[in-house]
Amino acid sequence: MSDAAAKGKKLSGGAKFAVDMGPLAIFMIAYFLGGRLAPLIGDLAGHEWRLRQGAEMYLAVAAFMPSFAIAFVYSVWRERRIAPMLLVSGVIIGVLGTLTLVLQNKTFFYMKPTIVYLLFAGMLYGGMATGRNFMRTVFDGALHLPDEAWRTLTIRYSIFFTALAILNEIAWRWLTKDCPPEAPAPPGSGAWSWLLAEGGVVEVAKCTGEADWVKLKAIGFTAISLVFTGLQAPFIAKHMADEAPPENKGS
Repeated sequence: MSDAAAKGKKLSGGAKFAVDMGPLAIFMIAYFLGGRLAPLIGDLAGHEWRLRQGAEMYLAVAAFMPSFAIAFVYSVWRERRIAPMLLVSGVIIGVLGTLTLVLQNKTFFYMKPTIVYLLFAGMLYGGMATGRNFMRTVFDGALHLPDEAWRTLTIRYSIFFTALAILNEIAWRWLTKDCPPEAPAPPGSGAWSWLLAEGGVVEVAKCTGEADWVKLKAIGFTAISLVFTGLQAPFIAKHMADEAPPENKGS
Protein backbone atom coordinates (compact mmCIF):
# COMPACT_ATOMS: atom_id res chain seq x y z
CA MET A 1 0.00 0.00 0.00
CA SER A 2 1.39 3.43 -0.90
CA ASP A 3 1.85 6.21 1.60
CA ALA A 4 -0.92 8.20 -0.08
CA ALA A 5 -3.34 5.31 0.25
CA ALA A 6 -2.38 4.77 3.88
CA LYS A 7 -2.92 8.42 4.68
CA GLY A 8 -6.20 8.60 2.77
CA LYS A 9 -7.33 11.43 0.56
CA LYS A 10 -8.25 14.99 1.34
CA LEU A 11 -11.93 15.75 1.10
CA SER A 12 -13.00 17.33 -2.15
CA GLY A 13 -14.58 20.77 -2.09
CA GLY A 14 -18.12 19.41 -2.13
CA ALA A 15 -17.43 16.72 0.46
CA LYS A 16 -15.71 19.17 2.79
CA PHE A 17 -18.59 21.60 2.46
CA ALA A 18 -21.03 18.80 3.31
CA VAL A 19 -18.99 17.77 6.36
CA ASP A 20 -18.68 21.34 7.60
CA MET A 21 -22.13 22.67 6.76
CA GLY A 22 -24.38 19.59 6.51
CA PRO A 23 -24.96 19.14 10.27
CA LEU A 24 -25.55 22.87 10.63
CA ALA A 25 -28.14 22.78 7.84
CA ILE A 26 -29.93 19.90 9.57
CA PHE A 27 -29.90 21.88 12.81
CA MET A 28 -31.53 24.84 11.07
CA ILE A 29 -34.14 22.68 9.32
CA ALA A 30 -35.07 20.93 12.57
CA TYR A 31 -35.29 24.21 14.46
CA PHE A 32 -37.30 26.27 11.99
CA LEU A 33 -39.34 23.51 10.29
CA GLY A 34 -39.66 20.99 13.11
CA GLY A 35 -43.09 22.27 14.06
CA ARG A 36 -44.35 21.43 10.56
CA LEU A 37 -42.50 18.15 10.23
CA ALA A 38 -43.62 16.66 13.56
CA PRO A 39 -47.31 16.29 12.52
CA LEU A 40 -46.30 14.74 9.19
CA ILE A 41 -44.06 12.19 10.89
CA GLY A 42 -46.76 11.59 13.49
CA ASP A 43 -49.30 10.84 10.77
CA LEU A 44 -46.97 8.23 9.29
CA ALA A 45 -46.54 6.67 12.73
CA GLY A 46 -50.26 6.77 13.50
CA HIS A 47 -50.02 9.50 16.13
CA GLU A 48 -51.20 13.09 16.40
CA TRP A 49 -47.81 14.52 17.29
CA ARG A 50 -47.24 18.21 17.74
CA LEU A 51 -44.00 19.86 18.70
CA ARG A 52 -44.25 21.58 22.05
CA GLN A 53 -43.82 25.32 21.86
CA GLY A 54 -40.36 26.16 23.10
CA ALA A 55 -39.00 22.69 22.28
CA GLU A 56 -37.52 23.69 18.92
CA MET A 57 -34.01 23.83 20.37
CA TYR A 58 -34.27 20.32 21.82
CA LEU A 59 -35.38 18.90 18.49
CA ALA A 60 -32.59 20.73 16.66
CA VAL A 61 -29.95 19.47 19.09
CA ALA A 62 -31.31 15.92 18.87
CA ALA A 63 -31.04 16.08 15.06
CA PHE A 64 -27.68 17.88 15.03
CA MET A 65 -25.75 15.42 17.21
CA PRO A 66 -26.11 12.27 15.04
CA SER A 67 -25.63 14.25 11.82
CA PHE A 68 -22.37 15.67 13.18
CA ALA A 69 -21.28 12.17 14.26
CA ILE A 70 -21.89 10.87 10.73
CA ALA A 71 -19.93 13.76 9.20
CA PHE A 72 -17.09 13.20 11.68
CA VAL A 73 -16.85 9.46 10.98
CA TYR A 74 -16.94 10.06 7.22
CA SER A 75 -14.16 12.64 7.50
CA VAL A 76 -11.95 10.29 9.53
CA TRP A 77 -12.67 7.35 7.21
CA ARG A 78 -11.97 9.36 4.07
CA GLU A 79 -8.85 11.21 5.22
CA ARG A 80 -7.48 8.51 7.54
CA ARG A 81 -6.82 11.14 10.17
CA ILE A 82 -8.67 13.12 12.81
CA ALA A 83 -8.79 16.87 12.24
CA PRO A 84 -7.93 18.48 15.62
CA MET A 85 -10.60 21.18 15.49
CA LEU A 86 -13.24 18.72 14.32
CA LEU A 87 -12.35 16.47 17.26
CA VAL A 88 -12.58 19.33 19.75
CA SER A 89 -15.95 20.38 18.33
CA GLY A 90 -17.19 16.79 18.41
CA VAL A 91 -16.34 16.25 22.07
CA ILE A 92 -17.95 19.52 23.13
CA ILE A 93 -21.07 18.91 21.02
CA GLY A 94 -21.41 15.42 22.48
CA VAL A 95 -21.06 16.55 26.08
CA LEU A 96 -23.09 19.77 25.95
CA GLY A 97 -25.71 18.35 23.59
CA THR A 98 -26.29 15.40 25.91
CA LEU A 99 -26.55 17.67 28.95
CA THR A 100 -29.01 19.90 27.07
CA LEU A 101 -31.32 16.98 26.29
CA VAL A 102 -30.97 15.01 29.53
CA LEU A 103 -31.35 18.00 31.83
CA GLN A 104 -33.65 19.87 29.42
CA ASN A 105 -31.60 23.01 29.90
CA LYS A 106 -30.82 25.06 26.80
CA THR A 107 -28.08 27.04 28.55
CA PHE A 108 -25.58 24.27 27.85
CA PHE A 109 -26.08 24.59 24.10
CA TYR A 110 -26.21 28.39 24.20
CA MET A 111 -22.71 28.26 25.68
CA LYS A 112 -21.40 25.68 23.19
CA PRO A 113 -19.95 28.23 20.72
CA THR A 114 -18.33 30.12 23.61
CA ILE A 115 -16.53 27.01 24.84
CA VAL A 116 -15.52 25.90 21.33
CA TYR A 117 -14.07 29.30 20.45
CA LEU A 118 -12.23 29.60 23.76
CA LEU A 119 -10.73 26.15 23.31
CA PHE A 120 -9.61 27.02 19.78
CA ALA A 121 -8.02 30.22 21.09
CA GLY A 122 -6.44 28.30 23.96
CA MET A 123 -4.97 25.72 21.59
CA LEU A 124 -3.41 28.45 19.47
CA TYR A 125 -2.07 30.36 22.46
CA GLY A 126 -0.77 27.14 23.99
CA GLY A 127 0.88 26.14 20.73
CA MET A 128 2.77 29.42 20.58
CA ALA A 129 3.86 29.06 24.21
CA THR A 130 5.25 25.57 23.59
CA GLY A 131 6.81 26.32 20.22
CA ARG A 132 4.21 24.40 18.21
CA ASN A 133 2.36 25.85 15.24
CA PHE A 134 -1.21 24.59 15.18
CA MET A 135 -2.17 27.00 12.39
CA ARG A 136 0.18 25.14 10.06
CA THR A 137 -1.57 21.91 11.08
CA VAL A 138 -5.01 23.38 10.41
CA PHE A 139 -4.05 24.43 6.88
CA ASP A 140 -2.53 20.95 6.37
CA GLY A 141 0.27 21.94 4.01
CA ALA A 142 -1.96 24.06 1.77
CA LEU A 143 0.08 27.16 2.61
CA HIS A 144 3.84 27.63 2.77
CA LEU A 145 4.69 30.62 4.92
CA PRO A 146 7.71 31.69 6.94
CA ASP A 147 7.55 31.08 10.69
CA GLU A 148 6.99 34.74 11.52
CA ALA A 149 3.99 34.89 9.20
CA TRP A 150 2.52 31.77 10.83
CA ARG A 151 3.01 33.41 14.22
CA THR A 152 1.19 36.54 13.09
CA LEU A 153 -1.71 34.49 11.73
CA THR A 154 -1.85 32.51 14.96
CA ILE A 155 -2.07 35.68 17.04
CA ARG A 156 -4.79 37.11 14.79
CA TYR A 157 -6.91 33.96 14.93
CA SER A 158 -6.41 33.63 18.68
CA ILE A 159 -7.76 37.14 19.18
CA PHE A 160 -10.55 36.50 16.68
CA PHE A 161 -11.76 33.33 18.41
CA THR A 162 -11.64 35.07 21.78
CA ALA A 163 -13.74 37.93 20.38
CA LEU A 164 -16.30 35.46 18.98
CA ALA A 165 -16.57 33.76 22.37
CA ILE A 166 -17.26 37.11 24.04
CA LEU A 167 -19.76 38.04 21.33
CA ASN A 168 -21.66 34.79 21.78
CA GLU A 169 -21.89 35.23 25.55
CA ILE A 170 -23.25 38.75 25.14
CA ALA A 171 -25.64 37.70 22.37
CA TRP A 172 -27.35 34.69 23.95
CA ARG A 173 -27.65 36.31 27.36
CA TRP A 174 -29.14 39.49 25.88
CA LEU A 175 -31.49 37.80 23.41
CA THR A 176 -32.89 35.32 25.94
CA LYS A 177 -32.95 37.60 29.00
CA ASP A 178 -36.73 38.10 28.87
CA CYS A 179 -37.60 34.46 28.26
CA PRO A 180 -39.82 33.04 31.01
CA PRO A 181 -39.00 29.61 32.48
CA GLU A 182 -40.42 26.63 30.65
CA ALA A 183 -43.36 24.86 32.20
CA PRO A 184 -42.73 21.17 32.91
CA ALA A 185 -44.69 18.53 31.04
CA PRO A 186 -47.77 17.19 32.90
CA PRO A 187 -47.05 14.06 34.99
CA GLY A 188 -47.75 10.80 33.21
CA SER A 189 -47.79 12.39 29.77
CA GLY A 190 -45.20 10.02 28.28
CA ALA A 191 -41.46 9.68 27.85
CA TRP A 192 -41.37 12.14 24.94
CA SER A 193 -43.64 14.73 26.55
CA TRP A 194 -40.70 17.12 26.97
CA LEU A 195 -40.50 17.28 23.16
CA LEU A 196 -43.81 16.20 21.67
CA ALA A 197 -47.46 16.62 22.56
CA GLU A 198 -50.18 14.19 21.52
CA GLY A 199 -53.19 15.76 19.84
CA GLY A 200 -52.28 19.41 20.19
CA VAL A 201 -49.68 21.97 21.13
CA VAL A 202 -48.75 22.16 24.79
CA GLU A 203 -48.45 25.76 25.84
CA VAL A 204 -45.04 26.32 27.34
CA ALA A 205 -42.71 29.28 27.39
CA LYS A 206 -41.60 30.32 23.93
CA CYS A 207 -38.46 32.42 23.66
CA THR A 208 -38.70 34.72 20.65
CA GLY A 209 -35.09 35.90 21.03
CA GLU A 210 -33.87 32.33 20.76
CA ALA A 211 -34.55 32.21 17.03
CA ASP A 212 -32.43 35.34 16.58
CA TRP A 213 -29.57 33.67 18.45
CA VAL A 214 -29.89 30.56 16.26
CA LYS A 215 -29.63 32.72 13.14
CA LEU A 216 -26.61 34.52 14.58
CA LYS A 217 -24.94 31.24 15.50
CA ALA A 218 -25.59 29.47 12.21
CA ILE A 219 -25.41 32.31 9.72
CA GLY A 220 -23.87 35.30 11.45
CA PHE A 221 -20.83 33.61 12.95
CA THR A 222 -20.22 31.70 9.71
CA ALA A 223 -20.35 34.90 7.68
CA ILE A 224 -18.08 36.72 10.14
CA SER A 225 -15.57 33.85 9.97
CA LEU A 226 -15.56 33.86 6.18
CA VAL A 227 -15.05 37.63 6.05
CA PHE A 228 -12.23 37.46 8.60
CA THR A 229 -10.53 34.67 6.68
CA GLY A 230 -10.90 36.63 3.45
CA LEU A 231 -9.27 39.64 5.05
CA GLN A 232 -6.17 37.53 5.72
CA ALA A 233 -5.74 36.80 2.00
CA PRO A 234 -3.53 39.84 1.22
CA PHE A 235 -1.25 39.03 4.17
CA ILE A 236 -1.00 35.38 3.13
CA ALA A 237 -0.33 36.28 -0.52
CA LYS A 238 2.40 38.69 0.54
CA HIS A 239 4.23 36.05 2.58
CA MET A 240 3.67 32.98 0.45
CA ALA A 241 6.92 31.25 -0.29
CA ASP A 242 8.16 31.99 -3.79
CA GLU A 243 8.90 28.34 -4.31
CA ALA A 244 7.02 25.29 -3.15
CA PRO A 245 8.95 22.97 -0.82
CA PRO A 246 11.06 20.41 -2.69
CA GLU A 247 9.36 17.14 -3.50
CA ASN A 248 10.51 14.01 -1.78
CA LYS A 249 12.78 12.03 -3.97
CA GLY A 250 12.67 8.31 -4.40
CA SER A 251 9.78 5.93 -4.80
